[in-house]
Amino acid sequence: MSIIIAIAGGSCSGKTTLARHLQHRLGAANAMLIRQDDYYHDIRDRAKGDEMPNFDVPEALDFALLAENLDTLKNGEAVQLPNYDFTTHQRIRATEPLDAKAFTIVEGLLLLNDAVIREQADVSIYMRCPYETRFERRLARDIAERGRTEEFVHHQFAKDVEPAHQKFIQPSAAHADVLVEQADYVRSIDGIIERIIEALPDLDAPQMSLAL
Repeated sequence: MSIIIAIAGGSCSGKTTLARHLQHRLGAANAMLIRQDDYYHDIRDRAKGDEMPNFDVPEALDFALLAENLDTLKNGEAVQLPNYDFTTHQRIRATEPLDAKAFTIVEGLLLLNDAVIREQADVSIYMRCPYETRFERRLARDIAERGRTEEFVHHQFAKDVEPAHQKFIQPSAAHADVLVEQADYVRSIDGIIERIIEALPDLDAPQMSLAL
């Protein structure tokens, strides 16, 4: 059985960094990391003409597949995970089957907005982060890593990202077991990780040793 840890929050709120630190703390041999972003529907199934679809709304994601994969891992079985290419906005070849690990860490914008994923999560975390910080990080990331222009990032953030954050993502914080304030996150990521570990369900002796 794999324990599911869900990390949600706004775009560029620190979800991926926290997930990687948590994976390191638990041990890479014991913890698998899954990105909600790999569950985007292929743009060829969503695009209408030249207009770019909204990537920050629930219907942009294949939550049914994510739920299926998490169920498989929760049952201790191997699973093939999807891969998504942000350059082409298309699905690429799935991973080779991956064995389940003691912990499955899944991170993404809309995890706590989805009732099925919330039910599957043994522990859920929400990363709070101010608008200005999220936007500045998004601007730097999209220009450096995804080949976007500054004009494009401004337009997309105002048109799609922030409205979706206010409608779907921010309200989902009410479902979190652990709320992480950005100031605490910046000050001591190790302290945040200890809070998450303390929130984990009772584990058997071999698994508990991973977190100590």
